Amino acid sequence: MHIRILISNHMHQLKEIWNNGALFLETILQWYLWFTCCLLFYFLNYGWSSFGDTPYINYLFAGLGEAIAYVILVPEINIFGRRKGMVFCLGASCTCFLLAMIPWTWSEVWSFERLMNLVAIVFVSDGFALAFLYTNELAPTTHRGFALSSSSVIARFAAFLGPFVTDIFGNHNTLKLAITAFLAGAGALLSLLLPETKKMPIPEQPRDVTIRRKEQNLVNPCCNVREDA
Repeated sequence: MHIRILISNHMHQLKEIWNNGALFLETILQWYLWFTCCLLFYFLNYGWSSFGDTPYINYLFAGLGEAIAYVILVPEINIFGRRKGMVFCLGASCTCFLLAMIPWTWSEVWSFERLMNLVAIVFVSDGFALAFLYTNELAPTTHRGFALSSSSVIARFAAFLGPFVTDIFGNHNTLKLAITAFLAGAGALLSLLLPETKKMPIPEQPRDVTIRRKEQNLVNPCCNVREDA
């Protein structure tokens, strides 16, 4: 009985999301951001073995990169806000992956690609942590639990794929880096379609999401919009 009620509630929330164009757009964009951040996070953290050297050194640098990311996250979002912060994180990650294509090696284990990947883990970890806060502030109270849980499910699919990216592309490093750069760059551009939530009231109902987009002069889908939703 409890499961039936739970399924009914989720179906009702899905219907409301579909009926509100603004909420539908922001939910889809959040899913993409979670998928991209999680995929890049696990791609980097499970790909250090491809650079040789001992795994302890690789994960030591990766851990330091994540620590730096979490330290700079709070002042970053307080200064630049959530949207610009996400654009910066994914845009910087894209730049790192593009620069990593430069074939510059100065030792048996150290190369420009390895250095850029170590820098990228800072921005990817930063963006992944920011996604948790951003989703909670974007989603209205009536749908916040659904938005967060569904985004987490999408991220789990990315977590399954991430560790295999290096194995799938093998020695085709340029193609691998091009795809990851495209995903990060697309995420940065799509983040521009989301509203800024810094020091903004949290929406209570789906219609508040539509009003917020109008106030910030953002693209507001006109299809499937119901003012009473």
